[in-house]
Amino acid sequence: MGIRDSFRKMFSSRDQEDRVSLSRKVQSSPNDPQARQKLGIFLMHQGEVVEGLDQLARSAVLYEKDGFAGKAIAVLRQMQKHDPGNNDFQKWLIRLLAQEGLSADAQAELRKVGSDPARFTSEEQRLDFFRQTAEFLKKNPLPRLYICDILRGQKKYNEAVNELEKAVPQTMASGMYGEFIERLRSIVSHAGNDRIVLEPCGFLWLAVGMPEEGLPILDRIAELEAAVGDPDRAALMQGVLDAVRGGWDVAAAGVFSFTGAATKRAEPEAPRGGTPSPPPAEPETPPEVPAGEEASPAAAEEGYEHEESIVRGALGRLQAKVEQEIGDKDLDARYNLGIAYKEMGLLDEAVTEFRLAMSKPELHVGAGSLLADTLADRGDMDGAIAVLDEILSIPTHRDEVRRDLNYHKAVLLEQAGRKDEAREIFRGIHETAPRFRDVAARLKDSLT
Repeated sequence: MGIRDSFRKMFSSRDQEDRVSLSRKVQSSPNDPQARQKLGIFLMHQGEVVEGLDQLARSAVLYEKDGFAGKAIAVLRQMQKHDPGNNDFQKWLIRLLAQEGLSADAQAELRKVGSDPARFTSEEQRLDFFRQTAEFLKKNPLPRLYICDILRGQKKYNEAVNELEKAVPQTMASGMYGEFIERLRSIVSHAGNDRIVLEPCGFLWLAVGMPEEGLPILDRIAELEAAVGDPDRAALMQGVLDAVRGGWDVAAAGVFSFTGAATKRAEPEAPRGGTPSPPPAEPETPPEVPAGEEASPAAAEEGYEHEESIVRGALGRLQAKVEQEIGDKDLDARYNLGIAYKEMGLLDEAVTEFRLAMSKPELHVGAGSLLADTLADRGDMDGAIAVLDEILSIPTHRDEVRRDLNYHKAVLLEQAGRKDEAREIFRGIHETAPRFRDVAARLKDSLT
């Protein structure tokens, strides 16, 4: 549906009544997620998908901030139905599912992304997506395995192996050995005689409990080193291999090279019955928040900032759609768009549209009055009154128009606490039109 068709629906009689009712609720309670959700669903049913998604995204942000992550998840699933290819929405959903402990659901959503090769415009986008989801799913190896797939496709085998090294603890905890082994076997088959790639692969086989696969690889590397390399290093390698065959646990050591294994074996063991040494810190991986505990305020704020950027992105798509279909020439459409923005509580955007519309003489008064109201809603009373003064400075307006504008100005002055100025304007209107609106009552109230 085009923007102009949206406007026709927007201002049709019955639909307009529903829209106005929902929009007023949003305007009066902009931080009410349920009101925004209802408006978003209404807009979706009207075919205004971009506009509806904007409201639903804002609703999801508010639900999450209020601590209702489950409701935010439900809203995101609504959004997915209308924009299934949106990677930001998908990432957001995975994060919330993981946060709520719904690991199986989060994994299912991740597999949906991994099985869709056309979802991203570049491999860098794909990598960035899985790297971010790896932060959400710290106990699941799947994001790392998908990153490994991308790097394998780019023939970056060293980097692919590095991702498998990071995935070992999660693989062992989750039991997802089959998918891990599939990737590892593929890298070994493509590595040829590249010892730099094969050496960590051999240790990866050991780490996942398959010495029958890993030891032949490591034996071959040790034999090559003995034949053409440094005899001291060859002896070091053989010592590590003897220790592995003697039962030394590579998985517990967390090493993926001969040098790392030799260094680990040389470390003094903690005395029996004594206090074991603390494991080395891993600053690159922040600790997980235990179940039932809330994330730190700083981490929560970071998440909210990310979701706010998604909302801004949804709004950006709406504005791009407007620019493409309307531009700056159809000022009537921009005026109507300003009204729609105002009803949806998007005051900054409404201000922009009303300022544009004011450049058309026929809309100067109407758009200016709405601009003044919108500025007042934003708390900029001085700006609102200045807009009305600008319109009143034009001497060609009819008396009725000037009276309406002066009344409007007096109401804003009252709201701004400038009651003496407002009373003078009400008095002037009352002298020439004593029955005009509620001017008599306002004047009486101002004198008591």
